[in-house]
Amino acid sequence: MTADQIEAIKPLIPLKRAGDPDEIAGLVAYLVRKESGYMTGSSLTIDGGMAL
Repeated sequence: MTADQIEAIKPLIPLKRAGDPDEIAGLVAYLVRKESGYMTGSSLTIDGGMAL
């Protein structure tokens, strides 16, 4: 997305900001760790509160 497109959608996001790649990476890092081994069939939405 372009910077203009990101700015245009920010007001529509409940957190009023775009997600940071580090926020996504944190979840991905957890999912590949041994501690997440008991998780199965989960759908995790990272969208700043758009889908509640």
